[in-house]
Parts: sequence; structure tokens; C-alpha cells
Amino acid sequence: MLARCLSASLLGFDAIPVTVEVDLAPGLPGLQLVGLPDAAIQKSRERVRAALRNSGFRGPLVRVVVNLAPADLRKEGPCFDLPIALALLVASGQLDATVLRGLWCAGELGLDGSIRPCRGILAIACQAAEQKARGLVVAGEDAAEASLVDDLTVISANTLHDLVKSLKVSRELGENHPSKASILATPSAPPPPPTSSSSPNCSSPNTPLAHLPGQRVARQGLALAAAGGHHLLLVGPPGCGKTHLAHQLPALLPPLKRQESLEITRLHSIAGLTRGHGQLIRTRPFRSPHHTTTSAALLGGGAHPRPGELSLAHGGVLFLDEMAEFPRSLLDQLRQPLEEGAIWLSRSRQRCRFPSRVTLVAATNPCPCGWAGDPRCTCSELKRKRYWNRLSGPLLDRLDLQLKLEVPAADNLRHCFGEDATDLEPRLNAETILQARERMMERNPDQRTNRDLDAKALYESGQFSAETIDRWEAVVHARRLSLRSGLRLLRVARSVADLRASGSVDVADLASALCFRSFDLEQS
Repeated sequence: MLARCLSASLLGFDAIPVTVEVDLAPGLPGLQLVGLPDAAIQKSRERVRAALRNSGFRGPLVRVVVNLAPADLRKEGPCFDLPIALALLVASGQLDATVLRGLWCAGELGLDGSIRPCRGILAIACQAAEQKARGLVVAGEDAAEASLVDDLTVISANTLHDLVKSLKVSRELGENHPSKASILATPSAPPPPPTSSSSPNCSSPNTPLAHLPGQRVARQGLALAAAGGHHLLLVGPPGCGKTHLAHQLPALLPPLKRQESLEITRLHSIAGLTRGHGQLIRTRPFRSPHHTTTSAALLGGGAHPRPGELSLAHGGVLFLDEMAEFPRSLLDQLRQPLEEGAIWLSRSRQRCRFPSRVTLVAATNPCPCGWAGDPRCTCSELKRKRYWNRLSGPLLDRLDLQLKLEVPAADNLRHCFGEDATDLEPRLNAETILQARERMMERNPDQRTNRDLDAKALYESGQFSAETIDRWEAVVHARRLSLRSGLRLLRVARSVADLRASGSVDVADLASALCFRSFDLEQS
């Protein structure tokens, strides 16, 4: 007898529908899996057998063939345990075939018949809702996460025995019985809050930008990065506040919309970071990989591609501390994802996508010892050049804001204790930044940030005065800026105007934007 059960396999950010087919035929007892299963799925033979036996069901005493269709798609993970077990029960006559019609299933089985959570449930739930599934069967711990998807009936159970019992009861009551949903849904305890991968909680809109003595321009650059989504490079000696500034950025970014929260939660679910938590991530991610990280860890990859630090920072901040210590080849791989807001991973048999729209904040020392321009510096000119050659020109071209930080003077250090913070600007807080972001969303096509505007959209909606354009052309010629750098200069000037609630961009805004291009003259 042939039985079918619907499930899905993860492929990048998406979940691909998979049909689990089970066929029983005369022959020696055994279970054969076909359809490009990985090692975890191959081991499901033993898990399914033990789970059926310990749940009070008859195990197969004939030859069993399990096919995962489509056959040319590689499948991974133990989430196929549950659909294989349910299809086996249907094929052996222990469960009615109509019960599984239109149902999607995903879950790992324990040897005692318990149903365990698996990663990527939110992606599978989104695909099930898109395919108009009658319901999605998951473990009790995954019910809250799957319920984040609207217009999808979630069926959960803690054991295989309880699940089959509920499915049989629903069959006897009929598909249109008013109490069917309550019978199928197994109540579960409130999920614990997520423990990793999120940034510090977004503070109230009035949260000011913390004071750093002598770093007024740096604070302004951080506000511009939060308002316009611009990438930021901070260069300065040790202890001048680079890391402290970077950690403040997530709290200054606008609150997440529901669609953004779903995308971020889905990425972390695919990475296995939200397993059993089931709550929507409502804070901006902040990821800070070490400079010894590998390409696969930073960008994503592996035999079965998973998101890397770049994608896990989607919607938030990717902080590269000691950027010049990263391998140049690794940094150059960030260039295309930073432009497109997504990264494509290509393999010989598959190609998948992970969103990666981040605000990049990079920090580095001016030289290997960190004290360039100071009598304490011991680096030769050759060492400094080798150090900076790790940062390619095309990569620096994509960093809109480039700032040099200096060690504050000794008479400014008392400001750290709040004795005198008169140089704090009132507009550098989350509320003002949110208002600037709302203005650009209303003005720009497709509600894009200033960072994402192309030349045509920048010209049509930027509201640049004629004098500003003339000065801009002179600056581009004098500093020998590339076309990309020139357009980024205009985008930053537009963000400066938005931050001061101005409808048009004047020469003063362009001059302010030039203050954040510290390395153009050195490169030219």
C-alpha cells in the first residue's frame, strides 16, 4: 500500500515542499530511504522503528521504501521523522489516509515516541501557509513559533501516541466540526524568551546617544548611520571609544515592523538559534564576529547552507572590530552583499539566498601598534601601508561615513562622570532619528532609506539646490572621487538634511557630509 505525507526541506531562506511517499511490499523486513537524504535522515530508520514500537503501534514486518520527492533535491535534518512515521501508519492501515490529506508535518522523533523541535519551523510554516495547507503538525515546543504565521492552523503534540489519538478523534468528528481546532491543538507552556542573537533591547524613543568626551563628530556620524542606514568606519587609537559607539547603534535604530521581525526570526530559526523559544524577535540584532572567523561563518555556507553572521545581523548591525585584522579576501566578499542586501550561495547542485540588509560598523586602529602619529608609535611606513592594504579601495568606497577618532584631552575626561556634558546635541536621540527615518520613507520611492537610493531616485526626490550640485561637482573633481563615492556623498548630505528636519539640501549639508569622508584625500 502506498501512503503520502507532506513536509518541507530548507533551502537557504526558503522551504521547498517535499512529499514523503511510503510503499509497503512483500519481502524481507527493512526500510530503505531514497531521494537524496543526508546522514541525519538515514538514521531516522532506527528512530521511527523505536518510536512506533514504544508508542504502541505495529512496526513494519515487510519491505518498506520511503521516497522523498522531488528526488533531485538534497534533504537534511531529522524533521522528516514525523511525516515518515505518520505515512507508515497510513500505509499499514493503523491510520486513515484522509486524516493526512492537506496536512504538513515536521518534527524529530525520540526513541520513546516523543516529538522534539527542529530548526526552521517558521520557514516551513510560511511555506505551508503559502501552499494553503489545512494545517501544520509540529512538536509542542514548536507550536508557538509556527503560530507566528497568520492564516495557518497549527497542530501540536508532545508524543506520537497523543498526536495519532487526536487525529483519529478529529476524523470521527468530521472536518467541519466546530470544536475540531481545540481538539487538535495541544496546549503548551508559555515559551521562554530568546536567549541569544538579539541586540540589547531597543530603549524608549527618548533614549539619548551616550556622551563620549571629545567625540562630538563621531556621535553625529552614529546618528547619521542610524537615520540613513549608512555604513560607518571608525579609525582611532585604542581606548578612544570605537567599540562603545558601535554598541549604541542598535538602540538608536527605528523599532522593527512585524514583517522585519518575522524575517529576522525566520533567519534565526533556520540557524537553529530559536529552537523551542517560539517568540518573535523584536530587537535589532547586533553581531560581532571575531577577526579569526571563517568565510562560511561570516557569509554563510556549508554542505547544507546555513546563514552566517552577515545574515544573522539582517535588520540590525554587523560590527567588525579590528577590521584590518580580517583577511582581505574575506572582507572583499562583503562588497556585493552590502550593495544588494542579500547574499547568494552557489553550489554545484543548488543555489540559495539569505537576506543580509545590515548597517555595517567597522572599527580599526590607524596602524598595527595603534598609536600612529604619537611618539609611542613603533611602526614603520612600510608596516602602515601593509596594514592598510588589507582594506581594498572598492570596500572603503562602500563605507559612506569614514571618521578619525582621537584620544580625548585630559581636561575632558571628567565628562565621563557626567559633570559637564554641555556639548551634547539634543537631536542625537532615538526619537529624532525615528522622525528623520519617517521623513525619508515618505519621500523616497518604495520607502527606501537614503543609503539605498539609486542615482535617478536621488535626483528626483533628493531636493538638491543648484548651488549644492555645483559645489558637489567641484568636490568630486578636486578629490577625484569615483561615481559610487560621489553618489554616496549626496546620500549622506540628504541624511544630514533629514536629521535637521530640512526639506531641501543646501551647501552646509554637503559640507557636513564632507566631514565624514576622512580618507578621500589620503587615497587620492
